[in-house]
Formats: sequence, C-alpha cells, structure tokens
Amino acid sequence: MADDSENFWKVAKDDSAFWDAYVSTRPRYSSAFYKEVYSYHAAHSSSWALAHDIGCGAGQVTTELISCFQHVVASDMNDTHLAVAQQRLQQQGLDHSRIAFSPSKGEDLHLHHPSSSADLIAVPEAIVLMDVDAALACFATLLGPGGTLAIWFYGRPTFADPVLRSRGQPRLDAIISSSWDKAFRGSGDRRRAGLKRASDAMASWLDYIAFNPGTWSDVRRIKWNPKAKLSFFGHECGFEPEPVSNVREWEAVEEREDPEWWRNDWSVGDLKKYARALFPGFREAVDENDVEIAAHFQALAETMGGETKTQQFTWPVVLILATRK
Repeated sequence: MADDSENFWKVAKDDSAFWDAYVSTRPRYSSAFYKEVYSYHAAHSSSWALAHDIGCGAGQVTTELISCFQHVVASDMNDTHLAVAQQRLQQQGLDHSRIAFSPSKGEDLHLHHPSSSADLIAVPEAIVLMDVDAALACFATLLGPGGTLAIWFYGRPTFADPVLRSRGQPRLDAIISSSWDKAFRGSGDRRRAGLKRASDAMASWLDYIAFNPGTWSDVRRIKWNPKAKLSFFGHECGFEPEPVSNVREWEAVEEREDPEWWRNDWSVGDLKKYARALFPGFREAVDENDVEIAAHFQALAETMGGETKTQQFTWPVVLILATRK
C-alpha cells in the first residue's frame, strides 16, 4: 500500500547515493546570504551560544552555524536524515560535543528543549512542510528575548540570461512538472493535503506566514529574483496553488533582482543530475528512459548550445528574519 502520510519528503535508510547527488545539486548558500542573517542577529543580540537547524537533512546548515555559535541543535523528524547528518558532519571533522541531534518535528522541539534557550533558529527549506502556527508558537517558546528567527526557501534553478530564460525555462519547468506528476500520481487524501499546503505556501513566497506583533518585531522579508518561480509543484498534483498574504504594514519587504545570486554554471548533464535528485521518490517513479522527459532534455540541449555547453543559472529565494520580543 502506498504511503499516505503528509511526510512525503523522506529518504530511505542508508541511501548515501541519493544524499551525495542531492547535496551536489543544491544551491550553495553564499557568504553574502549568511551575512544577511548574522548581521541582523548582531543588531538585536550579543549572544551566540545556541542555534537550531530545523529540518537539518544532510547537515549543510549545521556546518555553517557551528562556525559562529558555541552549540547547535540539528533536528529532523526523519531519523534516517539525522543519521546521514551525523555521518557527514563526522567526516568533516567537526566537534560533535558541540552538536546535539534531536529526532523531532520542528513544531514539537519546545517539548524537548528548554524555553528561552536559543539565540537563533534557522528553518531552511522546511517551513512549507510544517503546521506554521504550531511552528511559530514553538519557535517563540525556544527563543530568548532578542533571539533571531531565520526562515528561508529557494525554488527552481532559473536561467540567468533573459533570452535563454524565455526559451529554455519552459522546457526545464516541463521536466520538473512531469516528474512531480509521476511521483505523486494516485496520492491519498492525507498526502494531497500536505502537498496542497506546501503548494500554497510556495506560491505565496512565504507571505502566508503571519507574525504577531505582540511576539515578534523587526520582521524583514527579502526576495531575490521574485520574477522567477519559487513553487516546485502545484497543478501537477491536481490542484491550483492559492497564494495568501499576511504581510503587515509594519514589516519591511525588499525585492532584489540578481542573476549572480547563488550562481551555478550547469550543462544539460548537470540538469539531469539535479532533476533525478530533486525529490527522493523520482528515481522510483520516473524511468531514466522516459520518452517525454528525454524529448524535453533534447530540446533543452539544443537551446543551451549542446549537451556539454554550460549556462548560468540563478535561484529565486525568500528570506524572512524576525526578532523575538
């Protein structure tokens, strides 16, 4: 029987091949990006004792946070992900005495860690999978006064060149859409509910997140390349995304167009690797010799100037920063 849980982003145990491909085809969070987070935190707090990496996956953000904070809690609701993070961080030679691994949903972390104990909570690429109201209540409990909440999400790789974007992006989007369609075809009601929630969240550019002014201050929403597509799926799953905005007038919103943001120079081969590792279920649901997808890749190769020709890609990204009162 197919899994009908809302926890649709889960990697099988010991699947090191997937994680190696996944990490190698994700955007690399730049030093300029982390500077946005750290400068914001420094403006509100002088404490760098403890940070949380929510939904840590393979531990990429934990690796960064431990360079600035005395201790980091890496959490994930999937114990197989935590095992991968532990292994990869150990291979990097990081001091494990400064890193705690917590098997927990992000919404439940306050049940396992002391109130007002955290200085910063990072939620990379995970908030759309969560019950946002329960998550914000949990984060508010964990953060001490002046603590920083940093939520971010990135979407699909996007051609930086406008001409290539107009010609090649529809092909790349069609490949991704077809893969999602095959992976989620026949999903049950619970899974569809989780997919719909995530789809609406992405279509909203996270503007659906509502911050209570009695709890949070100095909310900033920074959007890089907002003309590109943040959503990974929507109509492919049988519904249309419904964006929602709960942005308040006292919040700061900034949009930045930057073709160099998290730049990747990729060939068609790199895009094939990305497409295969975008979601754990694609390898089972999408045949490597799928005729439809192969035709799109062939057309994409012609647009890009050949199979081995590299082109510049950028990423749509939204970062939300907020301070606990």
